[in-house]
Amino acid sequence: MIREFLKRRIWFYFAGVITLIVVDTLQLIVPKFISRAVDSLNVETPDIGVAKLMAIGIIGIAIGMFFTRFFWRFFIIGSARKFTYEARKILYDKILSLDMSFFDKNRSGDLMANFTNDMNNIERMLGPGIVMMVDASFMSVITLFFMATSVGWKLTLIALIPLPFIMLISLVFGKFIYKRSKKVQDTFSDLSGFTEESIDGIRILKSFSILPKFENLFLDRANRNFRATLSLVKVWGIMWPLIHFISSLSYFITIAYGGPMVINQKITLGMFFAFNNYIGMIVWPLTAFGWVINIIQNGRASYTRILEVLKTQSKVVEPDNPVEIDEINDITIKNLNYKYPDSNRYVLKGVNLEIKRGQLVGIVGTVGSGKSTIVKIISKLYPVERGYVYINGYDINDIPSKIVRTKISYVPQETFLFSTSIKNNIAFGLDDFEEWQIKEYAMLSAVHSDIERFPKSYDTVVGERGVTLSGGQKQRITIARALIRNCDVFIFDDCLSAVDPETEEKIISSLRKSMESKTMIIITHRLKVLKDADIIYVFDDGQVVESGTHKQLMEIDGLYADMYKKQLIEESL
Repeated sequence: MIREFLKRRIWFYFAGVITLIVVDTLQLIVPKFISRAVDSLNVETPDIGVAKLMAIGIIGIAIGMFFTRFFWRFFIIGSARKFTYEARKILYDKILSLDMSFFDKNRSGDLMANFTNDMNNIERMLGPGIVMMVDASFMSVITLFFMATSVGWKLTLIALIPLPFIMLISLVFGKFIYKRSKKVQDTFSDLSGFTEESIDGIRILKSFSILPKFENLFLDRANRNFRATLSLVKVWGIMWPLIHFISSLSYFITIAYGGPMVINQKITLGMFFAFNNYIGMIVWPLTAFGWVINIIQNGRASYTRILEVLKTQSKVVEPDNPVEIDEINDITIKNLNYKYPDSNRYVLKGVNLEIKRGQLVGIVGTVGSGKSTIVKIISKLYPVERGYVYINGYDINDIPSKIVRTKISYVPQETFLFSTSIKNNIAFGLDDFEEWQIKEYAMLSAVHSDIERFPKSYDTVVGERGVTLSGGQKQRITIARALIRNCDVFIFDDCLSAVDPETEEKIISSLRKSMESKTMIIITHRLKVLKDADIIYVFDDGQVVESGTHKQLMEIDGLYADMYKKQLIEESL
């Protein structure tokens, strides 16, 4: 990715390096002009005209440096920012294209680090890193040349004796700084993640009266971040004074050896003044040598981490010869044995299901029996081998994921609302919608009356993850969001657990009446709501152990009947 980018931007970088060299050269000419000006003001034979000319020359150089500095920043730093802009887009598109098994293995915090810390490290490598590299190589050499032409090689070499230690210090301390900077980033990430989690769960914290405990946990993380930051500051606090001390030794040597040369008129006062300026200028290139190495190391490590994500292939493979379908008429699962990617445990064993258009299908069973896995496979959120799952008689692997997901509306167990208005949450993903549609589907999901009681009705902003709403309200809004898409198949994966049984029955009854031609798959633990289902599949340990209508399953008097009777007893208590 970087190689292709550099090929496209090679002329930008070339122009940037040329203008940077021009800036460095102009910067090195200034002491020469000052030297001439100082010498022209000699007490015995002063020449004001030369001094004025040198002053005008310095102003001209300053103007030239102003423009060339702008251009090298535009060409080099601008190109580095262009890379991160393009790379973030590529990374974002890649992550969105991956199946859910990828997100099962990768934490959101790590992925966010790819977008922030890693991208910043690469930007530093392609921007300031290149600038430092040019400065470290070109400016150090050319400065030596200017120093030698000012006072000769003897004083130059003597004055430079301490300066190589600056390069060594920046290299050694750079490693310490990198480790401590990473520690600061890690502790800050932990602190911000904990803070976000605490705010998201503020209702739980208050209801359980554990705020003091969480305050202590917060302070512990804040102290760790503070100690890490303080450790970094200490390293900086030692390094820079040490560099200044070593550069001061060069000034001391210059005065000790160069002073007598001025007195003995071997060099002029202006030459001596210019030489001291060059010593100050060469400190930065020598420091930059160590920085460049660390910046490149950090950039390469970050680039490797990003490449790992970019090289990841989605396990849900898109077909070479896709099959187009206008609507979903039936879904068939034949003898499916299934285990999640990178897992050796089968979560489904010999499962057979048949779902017809317009049916209300119930899926019930024991905890962890594979109920949610089935609907995730049907929605193409997880990969499945050929020959097991069919839509309209076609293997699901022959139908593009986009088509399947536009025909199937899946409401998962975990609700997620965006920090925007209720209206925008319900109409999420729709480019064109009417107000009456929003209200119609809110009524179907039995949340309209709740919304009307809010101060701004449908324009009420729900806050981060819908924190201002109750669990039941959030679930019903997510159902309205699914219904407004008007898909062929609606899957409700235990998404009404926070709603009372009467409201759940009312919602499902309303949906059945208003959406007779639609297929509904309902996963629930409340079996009463499935009394009118066309067929119910009962799961246990990854297998379909029973299937039939509510009446048929009660007559079988098996697992379903036991679960139903227990629920009746619990409700009567």
